[in-house]
Amino acid sequence: MEMLRRFNSLGSTREAATEVFGWGVEEVLIREERPGVDQVIIRFYNGLIIDARHILSQEGVVDFGEEWEFRLKMRTDLTSTLRYNAFYSRYIHGKGYLRIDIGYLENKLLRKMLEDFYIPRMRSIYKPIILEYKGLFDYDFFGIEVSCDHAEAYYSTVRQGREEAESGIDDVIGRLNYLCDMMKSEKIRKDLKALDEDLCKVLSILCPTG
Repeated sequence: MEMLRRFNSLGSTREAATEVFGWGVEEVLIREERPGVDQVIIRFYNGLIIDARHILSQEGVVDFGEEWEFRLKMRTDLTSTLRYNAFYSRYIHGKGYLRIDIGYLENKLLRKMLEDFYIPRMRSIYKPIILEYKGLFDYDFFGIEVSCDHAEAYYSTVRQGREEAESGIDDVIGRLNYLCDMMKSEKIRKDLKALDEDLCKVLSILCPTG
C-alpha cells in the first residue's frame, strides 16, 4: 500500500513506477472505472502486473477504509476460446476446492452446455493441481484468468485489514512464478487444448457465424 501511495505522490508516471518498484516499466494505464474510483494498471517487463483501484473521494476512503487496493498478477502464455477464471476456494469446514467463473451468458442453451460439459472437464484438468493455488494464510488464494489472447496468474486482492496485506511480496512472486511454470506442463497443455478444440466444435453448431 505504501509503495502505491508513494507512486501516486511522485505523479503516477512510468518513471515513478520504476523508482518505487525497481522493475522496468512497460506501461502505466489509468482510467476512471466509476465515479470516484480510478483503475491503475502497471505492466512490468518482467511479466508482473499491478492491477489497482485508487479511491479518490474522501467519502469513499472513509467508507472503504483505505484509498488503495490491488492485485499482483503475472503474465503467462495460455489461451482459451472461452474466457474463464479458475481459483482456489474453500468450503465452510476449510476443505479447498476449485471454482470456475465463466461470466454471464445470454444464450441459455450455451450456458447449459458449458455447465454440463465444459466446466466438469475443466474441473477434471485443474483438480489434481488446485491445492497449488492455495493461499499463504487461511482465506487468501491464487487463481488464473485465461482468455483468447492472454492469461494471468494472480494473487487475491490486497486490501487494508485483510490477510493479503500481511504477505511478503517475494513470497507472492515466488508462488506466481511457480504456478506459471506448472501450467507449462505438457499434460495440462494437451488436455486444455483438447477441451478447447471440442468447445470450438460445439460453438460452431450452437453459435454459427453465417
